[in-house]
Amino acid sequence: MVEIKKILLPVDFSEVAPVVAKWAKDFARQLNAKIILAYILEDLTAYEGIYVDVKTLTELENTLFEGAKKSMEDFLKEYFSDFSEVEPVIEKGDVVETLIEIAKEKGANLIVMGTHGRKGLDKILFGSVAEGVVKNSPIPVVTINPYRAGLLSMEKE
Repeated sequence: MVEIKKILLPVDFSEVAPVVAKWAKDFARQLNAKIILAYILEDLTAYEGIYVDVKTLTELENTLFEGAKKSMEDFLKEYFSDFSEVEPVIEKGDVVETLIEIAKEKGANLIVMGTHGRKGLDKILFGSVAEGVVKNSPIPVVTINPYRAGLLSMEKE
């Protein structure tokens, strides 16, 4: 049997991220594993040809990156103060591809992620990250539906 020593936990800092984080921490504790907490900034270079200059996109990416660092710090303080074996990672790129690359590079043996995250326009623009990871990952993926896990109400969707 494969020994699970590292779990990749992708987060989007949405309202469901703490629910999925709790599940990942529970798995990690039972397996004596480390968590790699990953946030991916969507690569904005695809929008260069839409009458937006590169300087504006670069400034936006820098602002988003600084915001992601602050959100990661806050998330770690609030949800991982009781769990020291966590490595935060913030990368830029295609979300699905970058998550899979991080998992491979960091030696993750398991990916634990939510089936639901951001809603509305974000979901339409970026598609289903969980579906993409499940379909393309060579590493086993456990998906958690936070609304069905008994911790959040379906009314919040």
